[in-house]
Amino acid sequence: MIKRQFMHPKDMWQRFENGHLLYSPVATVHGTDHAHVYVAGQMARTPTGEIVTKGDLRAQLRKVCENLEIGLAHAGATFDDVVRTTTYVTDIVEYYKCSDERFKFFRNNRPPSVLIEVSRLGHPDAMVEIEVEAIIEPERLKQATE
Repeated sequence: MIKRQFMHPKDMWQRFENGHLLYSPVATVHGTDHAHVYVAGQMARTPTGEIVTKGDLRAQLRKVCENLEIGLAHAGATFDDVVRTTTYVTDIVEYYKCSDERFKFFRNNRPPSVLIEVSRLGHPDAMVEIEVEAIIEPERLKQATE
């Protein structure tokens, strides 16, 4: 039997529209032998939604990875468990100048990744957004508490 859970970590920004949560920042799909962990695209946001380090792509990339780490941990995963990433940037040339910042988080693996340049992200000050997928053993999976 496949089970799904949708998680809403209090230390991650959550988007509400008309008083309703627009999407879950973290979701898991699991059976008896493994669990998939999905972390929605993260920008350099604080839990209140403020974009930090405006104009500094390296610092934004660091904050994005910190936010991803929070989402992964909430489900019981780490960067070592990530099997796929998708990265959206507003300037691909600038991104390559600081892409090594990711190595501070992806220390032991380099998962398959997609990099896409876009004209704008969901906030005008955001320069990078990354979403990740991870796979873990079901016994490591944390249960949603919210």
